Amino acid sequence: MRNKLTIFILAAASLCLSSQVLTAELTVEGVLERMSRANNRMEDLQADFVQTKQMALFDENIVSEGKFYFRNPDKLVLDTQSPEHQQLIINYNHVWLHYPDLKQVHELSLKQSSGLSALFVGFGGSVADIQEQFTVELVETGTCDEGGSYYQLALLPIHGTPAASPALGLDKVMLTVNDSKWYPVKTMILQKNGDSTMLEYSNQRDNLKLSDSRFTFNPPKGTQVIQHGGGAAN
Repeated sequence: MRNKLTIFILAAASLCLSSQVLTAELTVEGVLERMSRANNRMEDLQADFVQTKQMALFDENIVSEGKFYFRNPDKLVLDTQSPEHQQLIINYNHVWLHYPDLKQVHELSLKQSSGLSALFVGFGGSVADIQEQFTVELVETGTCDEGGSYYQLALLPIHGTPAASPALGLDKVMLTVNDSKWYPVKTMILQKNGDSTMLEYSNQRDNLKLSDSRFTFNPPKGTQVIQHGGGAAN
């Protein structure tokens, strides 16, 4: 009986050690490859999010939460439900920032709002652009509370790329994925002026056949439309 118990303990220890070795041997390229494969299989994604903004000039965090919707490769909705209802809708190169309580929407192109793209790096086609615009380092691995492993990547903008644009003011992006789906579960944007924005995703569900109307915005009647680069319309 004692010999059987010893064999069981040794076998369990061997499995744990093997798992740790596999985690340790997974390189930056290995993590990015798994992210790319996962995104290639993904048609759409829905998740809950919590966003935390910290301004360098103020000793206070601004926390908001809501729903995140994404369709591969370039359509997404960030539907903030609290503390105030706001919507960010991106459909290819078209961007709407909708403030229902103000009956106002800002309409602009993605080029005019380049800072937005950093928030969603790691989803869809952006995975292929990571190594073109960033130097990538694997800075931390560990075990998730719910099981499985997580991997944290540091993305440093490469000089001369859009990610390094002075107008963007981006210092680095900290991107965390886990091995259950290989989608981002946490994105931390660090600005050169000391500001930061963190997005945490939970309850991720993919390939739900989300409706096209989810990613198209039609201003409600009475909404003021402010077109950046153009004029304003009602």
